Amino acid sequence: MFTLSGFGTLGMTHSSLDTADFTSTAFEPNGAGHSRKYDFANDSKIGLQLAGQFTDKLSAVVQVVSEHRYNNTFVPTLEWANVKYAFTPDLSVRAGRIELPTFLNSDYRNVGYANPWVRVPIEVYNTVPITNSDGADVSYRLRLGNVANTVQLLYGYSSFHVNPGMLKAYGTAITGVFDTVEYGNLTLHAGYLHANVKLDFLPEKEPVNVYSIAAAYDSGPWFVQGELARVTVNQVTPGYVSGYVTGGYRLGKFTPFATYSQAHSLDRPTLSYNYNIGQKDVSFGLRWDVVKNVDFKVQYDHVWLPANSTGSFINFQPNYQLGSGTNVISAALDFVF
Repeated sequence: MFTLSGFGTLGMTHSSLDTADFTSTAFEPNGAGHSRKYDFANDSKIGLQLAGQFTDKLSAVVQVVSEHRYNNTFVPTLEWANVKYAFTPDLSVRAGRIELPTFLNSDYRNVGYANPWVRVPIEVYNTVPITNSDGADVSYRLRLGNVANTVQLLYGYSSFHVNPGMLKAYGTAITGVFDTVEYGNLTLHAGYLHANVKLDFLPEKEPVNVYSIAAAYDSGPWFVQGELARVTVNQVTPGYVSGYVTGGYRLGKFTPFATYSQAHSLDRPTLSYNYNIGQKDVSFGLRWDVVKNVDFKVQYDHVWLPANSTGSFINFQPNYQLGSGTNVISAALDFVF
């Protein structure tokens, strides 16, 4: 009736920029660079998942994740906690805390072993850092020959802390529609997400709109994947159009990979000046599948910024110069059980 599984990552990150911090998520209060020359918190995490199958139609899942949080702790948080009822094998509803399938890898962005990189491309994924909502969704899968088309509708609410860490945000009326098409080795994904966000310094709720498309092809030996997204948050950020393309080739237990990603500012007006006007990243890495369910990765990122931009860096020091980039070296040991 019950199945317990888990995942984890032990990571190390080094950034050559010592006047600011490089972080993996938008929720971390510090990272590699100024705060620590070698950071072991950036990508490290562990998660446990308990799934229950009560009847052929009724099931539930709970997932708890411990990772670097806004308050500089690793206190575990409830990532998923929902009940699912399948009316048919292709039609189901869920209620509770549900993952937000905003991007192609959103469902398993925390599971390092399931991804080719040390971390998901932050130029895209950090534009919508929230990963779940409290509410309900309905999913329907239509099969046409060898094609499976899954449509998902959701509605919910979320609250979360953003940098600086004690600033809490509230996302209400989260509404989304997502479509995933699978045909052989090809996967296509498209989505639209709308919400209203409330921050303490905002006089009223402001709308958030997210449009995303993605495509992935995995032949077995080689793979290629790309995503594009347009994200706007009125009065809070200048808005971004972001994307990446990545590819790799599996040579036995070793998989070299390369990625190019970019976030471009839309220059929309904000209540206070936002110095994040985009960034670019080119990265190269190697994954080694050491034994079953364990991999080791190394990755090099060169991050550069437009003039007058801080990119996604945090903890700026008085001698930080706008437009400064960095070289990042990362290593990660991923495991699942």
